[in-house]
Amino acid sequence: MADPQGDALYVNVGASEARRRLKGFGHGVRKIRSAGKNQALIIHTATGQHREELEAIFVAEGYASKLHDLGEPVANLRNLGPASATWLRDAGIPTIDELRRLGPALAYRLVQQRYPRASKNLLWAMAAGLQDRDWRELSEQEKAVLLAEIEK
Repeated sequence: MADPQGDALYVNVGASEARRRLKGFGHGVRKIRSAGKNQALIIHTATGQHREELEAIFVAEGYASKLHDLGEPVANLRNLGPASATWLRDAGIPTIDELRRLGPALAYRLVQQRYPRASKNLLWAMAAGLQDRDWRELSEQEKAVLLAEIEK
């Protein structure tokens, strides 16, 4: 069977999550499939207001018409669990590139504004994850530097 025709919309949620969010949407969605870890491709024919409504469903996580424009979702960062990824997205940090741009200290402060219960483990997880390391490998000196940065 041939692939459905339409425009591509890549989103930073898995295919099953995209299907769940789009249940009942119906405005031109033709197919949803995986585009990588925590990413999905939505083939659609939505235009105008319906396209805006479709994009609005995924605005917090990020979307793009080309996969290389999307950026890797923050949920794919080593050491982060689903709750931490949600906190980062809620703080306006949907991708690993955005986290790298801001740095773990500023990202931690932004998350803490919304979720005061976020512990220092989130800070360690982000800092180590950006270096592709386990958070428990951070030395006391590295942790001290991070703590000094969040105090600035």
